[in-house]
Amino acid sequence: YASTPDSAAVSITGDIDIRAYVALTDWTPSVSGSVVAKLSSGSTRSYRFYPTTTGGNIIFEWSTDGSTTTNAISTSVVPFADGAAGWVRVTLDVDNGAGGYTVTFYTSSDGVTWAQLGNTVTGGAPTSIFDSNSPVEIGSSVAGVGTLMVGRVYRAQIYNGIGGTLVADFDPTRTTQASTS
Repeated sequence: YASTPDSAAVSITGDIDIRAYVALTDWTPSVSGSVVAKLSSGSTRSYRFYPTTTGGNIIFEWSTDGSTTTNAISTSVVPFADGAAGWVRVTLDVDNGAGGYTVTFYTSSDGVTWAQLGNTVTGGAPTSIFDSNSPVEIGSSVAGVGTLMVGRVYRAQIYNGIGGTLVADFDPTRTTQASTS
């Protein structure tokens, strides 16, 4: 796994956009593995993005208080074959203007053109993301000992806002990383 320490840039409490180019060994794993996570145990949970253990859907989970979590599950399955690489994306609009929140899932073959994965998932009240001091992890959670992903991560990005400011960009092909990556 890879991680970066908590910072003001990755401490997103509002709208968020997470994108990852991954090749999972199994898109319906028997044990859930985090693609991108900012959570540790106890009361330091912010968010986690991962495949379900049944069905081939993906989940975005977040906490408003650091302890209790809310999750949204894609209504369609990821179209990628086991071992095949593809882009997955989730956006959370914490206040959709209609008295709730909206979570939207996407897939892409190139990371530029996105196809919505199923229907949007909405909740009945605006929400927020807890500002924990947990590091951001790629391929795991809880400091590399929880929810280990089985597969390869080629890129992972976190944006503050939907299509907003890029605040973390994991790219193992670069020889140097930005200070927030």
